[in-house]
Amino acid sequence: MVPRTAPREVSTLLGHAHVEMALLCLGSLLRYSAEPLRLTVHDDGSLTAEDRERLAAGLAEPALVSRSEADERLADLLATRPAARAFRRDNPLGLKLLDVALLAPGGELAYCDSDILFLRPFSGLFAWPEGAGALFMSDPQNAYSVRSWHLLGEPRLRLAARVNSGIVGFRTDRFDPDLVEWFLGRPEYRFAPVWVEQTAWALLGGTAGCRLLDPRLASFPVPGREPDAGAVALHFVSPRRALLGPLVRTLGDRPVPAEPVAMASFPASRLTPWGLARTEARRRLARLFGR
Repeated sequence: MVPRTAPREVSTLLGHAHVEMALLCLGSLLRYSAEPLRLTVHDDGSLTAEDRERLAAGLAEPALVSRSEADERLADLLATRPAARAFRRDNPLGLKLLDVALLAPGGELAYCDSDILFLRPFSGLFAWPEGAGALFMSDPQNAYSVRSWHLLGEPRLRLAARVNSGIVGFRTDRFDPDLVEWFLGRPEYRFAPVWVEQTAWALLGGTAGCRLLDPRLASFPVPGREPDAGAVALHFVSPRRALLGPLVRTLGDRPVPAEPVAMASFPASRLTPWGLARTEARRRLARLFGR
């Protein structure tokens, strides 16, 4: 592999409401990466002039893709894909699925959400073996917008299991906009709107050769539990967002190891109808017993 001579471009999607969190979390990404990184911020249309100034000062002057610029650049690419256009218009996560992939430079997409806090130095976050085309976080559940019986009835629904799209690595020549259009054009596959984007990535990963980050290194915070000593990154998804502030206040007392941890990944398995049915059953039980 030819050594990289310039910082790796890492994209993120950001709006006004999450600027403070982004300064903290994306700042930790830049600070702890052994590999030089440069951020590209995709504006969801709500960033203010003051937000842009704060991001420039706090995140080493990231590149900024405005909503109007993205609209113009994607107009031709999406002209014959009405379902993708509608999803991008109606669901903010459509920008994450479409814009960051279709506008990614250099043949590889590297993406990180603005709610992932890095705890210690690391290396190789966006490295994966030859032959693989996709890399994601590992989710403790199959958080998808399709049902188990959909997998039984539609052979094109070849999803990688347990994909979480907080961190995405993707070879853009394997991003199939026609497959995305087919998926988004079926309303029955959208029972949970918040998971449609993640389901689309799992579908793309299912055909691209998918790997998942080791959950011992990149995982999710657990209420009432300290992060594991070896944890590199924690994803503060919306239901666990309130845990971010208290954790940050405790981190000042913890020494930070100097040696970077080498990130590791493993091949994702294919999601079966029975695997998704087990996830559905666990969710029903959790709702029933209030957990």
